[in-house]
Amino acid sequence: MERKVVSLGERWRREATRDIDDKRLAAALEALPSIRKPMVRIRAGSIQTEMEGSMGSIHEVSLQIRTLPNREWPTLIRVLRRSKSIVEALEQGRVPRSLDRLVARIVGEPLFPDSRSVTYGCSCDLPEKPCRHVLALHELFARRLDDKPYELLMLRGVDLHKLLDDVHAASSDGDLPPLPFGVPEEPVLYPDAEDADLGQSLARPQVRWLIGEVSTRFADATLDTLEALPEEAPPEPPATATPDPTAPAPTTTAPAASEPTLSPLPPKESAADAVQRDLENVRATIRDGESDGGGDSGGDTVDATPVRPKK
Repeated sequence: MERKVVSLGERWRREATRDIDDKRLAAALEALPSIRKPMVRIRAGSIQTEMEGSMGSIHEVSLQIRTLPNREWPTLIRVLRRSKSIVEALEQGRVPRSLDRLVARIVGEPLFPDSRSVTYGCSCDLPEKPCRHVLALHELFARRLDDKPYELLMLRGVDLHKLLDDVHAASSDGDLPPLPFGVPEEPVLYPDAEDADLGQSLARPQVRWLIGEVSTRFADATLDTLEALPEEAPPEPPATATPDPTAPAPTTTAPAASEPTLSPLPPKESAADAVQRDLENVRATIRDGESDGGGDSGGDTVDATPVRPKK
């Protein structure tokens, strides 16, 4: 089943309206036309605008979020040089979901923020928080992201043109190994799909191609084994206490005389020894019978010829 890719605008709308009832959402949509669009300013870390209120009043509304730290940016640029599809999307003004995951792995936080990291302010005196003016500004930005997704980069303090220039600049990444099997992407990058992972997004023929020249039977057996693994890892065994090298050595006492001591187990008997032991038992039985019964010649005789065990 193909997974639908959710747009940046829809993702922003979902986060902004989480736990907001329908009545407040309807009031925000009614207030949306009162935003003075020429006054909308999207800068690194903030979105600011003005809204017309009742009786000709003007409300100043803003959203704030901290910009992404840039200490890991050189590492991000090195990986982007090996991520052809992400770079092509950025050149077209799009922000793929895979870039969000990549930034989260390298920088330490995702490019797309959650609702808890976005703060707001409004000069109105309405009791509900967030007020309808703030919700209207969220809706306005969500609609802008559908048309101009690169504005999310602006909000998080990323200069898209400089980023692409650094990616295309002459690199000295000779210490990086070549990509395996001629693939255009780093294999560790997740595909660009909603809530996707490698197992959901790569078909079996693609996995066989990725792992190289192996038989179809071997690849299928490996995939079946991986799918059969439990979702949760087994519990770790309890840690054993590490002996303290500075502690005195424990003293051992000899067992008391009354305590029984365990004798060592006899060595395991081989087949030849077992046959020889049975033969000795038969000979002893014959000797006992001759000594007790006087060697009755009318009875059956037993061939006491040694039996050689089969090798």
